[in-house]
Amino acid sequence: MIGPVLLILLLLGLGFAASLHVGTALGLTALIAGLIYIGPVWDFFGQIPWTTNSSVTMTVVPLFVLMGELLLRSGLTDDLYAALSRLVGRLPGGLLHSNILASGVFAAVSGSSLATATTIGAVALPTMKQHGYNERITLGSIAAGGTLGILIPPSLIMIVYGLVAQVSIGDLYIAGIVPGILMMVGFIAAILILSLFGPRGEQAIQRYSLREKLAGLVNIIPIALLIGLVIGTIYLGVATATEAAAYGATGALVVALAKRRLSWPMLKEALLSTAMTTGMILFVVNAAFLLQFVLSFIGVPRALSQSILSFGLSSTELILVICVVFILLGMVMDGLPIVVAVVPIFLPLLQAQGIDLVWFGIIVVILIELGLITPPIGMNLFVLQGVRHRLYGAEAGKMTDIVIGVLPFIVSMLVVLGLVIAFPQVAMGLVGAMR
Repeated sequence: MIGPVLLILLLLGLGFAASLHVGTALGLTALIAGLIYIGPVWDFFGQIPWTTNSSVTMTVVPLFVLMGELLLRSGLTDDLYAALSRLVGRLPGGLLHSNILASGVFAAVSGSSLATATTIGAVALPTMKQHGYNERITLGSIAAGGTLGILIPPSLIMIVYGLVAQVSIGDLYIAGIVPGILMMVGFIAAILILSLFGPRGEQAIQRYSLREKLAGLVNIIPIALLIGLVIGTIYLGVATATEAAAYGATGALVVALAKRRLSWPMLKEALLSTAMTTGMILFVVNAAFLLQFVLSFIGVPRALSQSILSFGLSSTELILVICVVFILLGMVMDGLPIVVAVVPIFLPLLQAQGIDLVWFGIIVVILIELGLITPPIGMNLFVLQGVRHRLYGAEAGKMTDIVIGVLPFIVSMLVVLGLVIAFPQVAMGLVGAMR
């Protein structure tokens, strides 16, 4: 069994080292290992993608992607940031809280951490610089806030995990609500502590009357209603995740029309971007299922399960061991390949221990969040540095500023992760109420 595992790891390592697309690396690994250890696999490699892509559940992917694309192009971000700045600008930390809150709301629109960090960063950095905020804390809050894109539903990573683990995407969305709110609260708490006891220097921003603050909230109402429509219909059992995604895409179209941002060129861009993103996700998922089939046929998951079970680990000890593995992988790999390549290996072991895969999914998402801001390959760090270069060119500053800035927020993430592990009802309470 050691030989096949080493070969598969070697093939994956060579694929990633050669900068192949994630789906290509997974698919080639599955094909080569399958031909070596199984024989002709052409029939299986045709049936598995067909079965996967013909499932109605897969419709949720393009619908939620389309919802995010339409709202991205509706001018939501600027209005959202301006409205939230009016509400929290006078608190200790001021506009830093706007970064977190805007990221949280935008995360519920885009479902993507990279899109959240890029969009909020482009809006927030000039404003924060203008008001003299500490650069490292500013960068840390934006990079950390961007990670909320995969925890607060609808989340693309949750969709992929749900497909890989064969669990309800609706349950995952409901389970992510409370941990997502706790994560936002943890980030805000970190900002308050840093603002009260750390370096200051920001200038006071303009005061706004209650009427002006309420007027700004008008711009948030459409997105709040849309989020409520998507999550509410799932929670109340009125719609499945796929049906809720259709409501969300339709609602986003209405919002774009109401904001007079809907045009044929805009719709064309949204549809093309949706097609490209959906194609990428489905390519990766199909390749992951092919590799999962080969691994299962060879017997790798069963052998791994028996090996780990021989240590007599409790469920909690097993989860902690997996957490360490994911944290280490998150330092050198992006989240999507971790979910599609590593999660299937642990699934039989988790099922043997009777661990709820929905609860484990939330743990996985938080660990992926950690990886997004953990050096050396934290994707949000590189995305934010790219935004800085686009805005300021040669004066953008060093990556170390972002790395130092995210450290307090990493602590907040670990605290929330500990709470979810120690008290599963933090994630599963709403799911249980819904069931």
